[in-house]
Amino acid sequence: MTEKRYFWIKLQMDFWKSPVVKMLRKPSGGDTYAVIYLEMILLSLENNGYIYYSGVGDSFAEEIALVLDEETINVEFVLAFLKQKRLIEFSDDTSFKFTEDVTADLVGSESASARRVRAYRKRQKTIANEQKALQCNTDETNRNLDIDKDKEKDIDNNIRSFSDENDQVSSEKSVSEEHHSVHKPTKKELDERFESLWALYPRKVGKQKARKYYERAVKNGTSDEIIKNGIENYNKEIQVQGTQTNFIQHGATWFGNAGWENEYNFEPPKRNSNQRQLIQKEKLPDWAKNAGKKQQPSNSIMSRAEKAKAEAEIDEMLRRLS
Repeated sequence: MTEKRYFWIKLQMDFWKSPVVKMLRKPSGGDTYAVIYLEMILLSLENNGYIYYSGVGDSFAEEIALVLDEETINVEFVLAFLKQKRLIEFSDDTSFKFTEDVTADLVGSESASARRVRAYRKRQKTIANEQKALQCNTDETNRNLDIDKDKEKDIDNNIRSFSDENDQVSSEKSVSEEHHSVHKPTKKELDERFESLWALYPRKVGKQKARKYYERAVKNGTSDEIIKNGIENYNKEIQVQGTQTNFIQHGATWFGNAGWENEYNFEPPKRNSNQRQLIQKEKLPDWAKNAGKKQQPSNSIMSRAEKAKAEAEIDEMLRRLS
């Protein structure tokens, strides 16, 4: 059974000022288009960025509108806009996926095991900080102890003897800690180790950011072997799933999201037989294949006159945005 994954969207501070969102919000009803854009990204999360057409609706847009509880004509405009700006790509007549440029800085995910590991590390860090604080309080208390100078000579000798023994123990402990201290790699060593890992990654984009994320991971105790295994597993999933190059995560994204902690799927993709029958009956409409062209007559609930009017409105809005 595949382990459950958790997905989220991280909005950047300048998201609403980005060119894509500003162009979506420019025409009348633009705020609705921007919301639909975000809803579609959320809808695609659990399918690795894909949205599938099952044939329930008379068109791809109508089916998405049904799921999102939005107006079909508004979804048609957003789809046409995203296709025109090359922000989505249709892998076949039954599915499309957001490009890496859209999801790179927005979408993140982690497996249930990765979430547990992160929570465990947080608890361990808290315990270590508490122990360190307790030790500091103990040292401070010891420093503030006043020794009675009027004690008898034999007691004073015992105190000096005890102090000498403590000094010897502290010296031995210091030597032992120095002997067992972890070697801190130099910048050159980190560069060489990162280069060997970078050579294995399938899509080498964002190298400088990836290098920073790698150094952060090393400081947090992640070994090169763990990262290497993660890259190899990702490469295997790409090969088994037949992932297209445009849909492979940028190197910076993978290192930033600690991709070595993910659970990868090595099973070939399967399609439900019932869904395949529905797809054979309902094909993707022409407007989704070639934005701007008029649709062929269909059995849509909308009349021909309404369809023609809606298509004309979409074409006009796209022309103004171009």
